[in-house]
Amino acid sequence: MEEAIAAVEGAFREYGEGRCHVPVRLPVEVPELDGTLLLMPAFLGGSEILGTKLVSVYPRNPEKTLPSVIALYVLNDAQTGQPVAIMDGTYITNLRTGATSAVASKYMARKSSTVLGIFGAGAQAEFQLWALKTVFPLRKVLVYNRTPVKAEAFAREMEAKYEISVEPASRPEAVVRDSHILVTATTSTTPVFQGRDVTPGTHINAIGAFTPQMQEVDEAVVQEAKIVVDTYQGALAEAGDLLIPIQRGVISKEDIYAELSELVLGKKVGRTGDLEITLFKSVGFAIEDAATAKLAYDKALQQGVGTVIGDL
Repeated sequence: MEEAIAAVEGAFREYGEGRCHVPVRLPVEVPELDGTLLLMPAFLGGSEILGTKLVSVYPRNPEKTLPSVIALYVLNDAQTGQPVAIMDGTYITNLRTGATSAVASKYMARKSSTVLGIFGAGAQAEFQLWALKTVFPLRKVLVYNRTPVKAEAFAREMEAKYEISVEPASRPEAVVRDSHILVTATTSTTPVFQGRDVTPGTHINAIGAFTPQMQEVDEAVVQEAKIVVDTYQGALAEAGDLLIPIQRGVISKEDIYAELSELVLGKKVGRTGDLEITLFKSVGFAIEDAATAKLAYDKALQQGVGTVIGDL
């Protein structure tokens, strides 16, 4: 995770320096099945990383004992365009999403944060815990899931695996009021907690909603918080957490304070006081996948793992 956080932070630095070419991802909706297929290419010019992620998001998949997010990554030689690796993209997606939250929180959360609150007990919840535990001196994690048995199972597993206190919460407000850092990692189309319950100084990573119709945080939070996004372009195209309040006239696009790359480069300050409420809204950005896939590829070469499937 430490390596993934460093790789993602480096990618945002490179993007902020204008050395990346990344189109807005292409979504293909499958409305009959409540599914989405996303195509996410990226080129990082400074580090010469070229690749594409093909990722599907099917919220009903857990009913079929499948992950809701399934992905494949193809990495290319930036000099020739030749494909050099095909790899699982599901783990990379989970890893880079956790790493990105850690990068954002590094600049936006209070350094003394010790209590993490998570909404959602799916696959991404563990990676958020792992990443934020890597950066902050966490002593307790609170988790809320609309299916309590999943929150209870998650708490038991994570407590044993990461040797940290993990408690399932019966009510959303119990998580919000006691946490220093909050993470929303759901596919909800309606806010998962009341913004009025957020205490001064809280940092929020809203990372689950990725379409204009999805909304994990309410307008009270958005009005109050300093808002940072992965990219302006992506947020204004896909982030329902921001687009819905903008459409209602609650905020304007000018209320978005910064892109994450601006914080990484020191162009803007993420947190200016202990009582400030901060919000990182992420819809996912292809440079995160590209940097993490390249890290995986380099480590595979170093360790001699992987299967050669023929000359291309």
